[in-house]
Amino acid sequence: MNFRITKQLSVALLALLTLQGCIDYRDDPVCSELNYMTFEEFRAKGVEILEAREIKEAGKIYIYKTTLLVIEKNQGVHVIDNSDRKNPKPKVFIKVDGNLDMAVKDGYLYLDSYMDLVVLNINDLESIKEINRVNDSFNYDPYQNYQANGCDFNMTNGLVVGGER
Repeated sequence: MNFRITKQLSVALLALLTLQGCIDYRDDPVCSELNYMTFEEFRAKGVEILEAREIKEAGKIYIYKTTLLVIEKNQGVHVIDNSDRKNPKPKVFIKVDGNLDMAVKDGYLYLDSYMDLVVLNINDLESIKEINRVNDSFNYDPYQNYQANGCDFNMTNGLVVGGER
């Protein structure tokens, strides 16, 4: 009899623990208060060349000639003149939303911007220009910049750019 009760309790506990994984998180207030930017707004905004700023969280680093290019995850690229290695000089910050990776070839900087490929001419660091954007070159990951686990993102609304926590 004692074995039978222990077995029943074990089965009930196992079922309870297993069913806990079936909780639907989509009714979480975080999910209902997500902020979106349409894909059209995102692409119209484009790349911004801003004044140099402090590096908060350095990502990948690329050396091109005497220039250091330092990614700040999902924010953009810091451009640093390293011609005097003892005294590097920050030049500009290239704001590229959703940027995680880069490559350089023949004076062109290739960047990801969420799902798009962006090409910049960096031959003249005083006059960096976006010369091309190839839409939908990569798969868009809505969790890349905003962690709301368990939420169903409405892709027709565009990019997830934040929400209330």
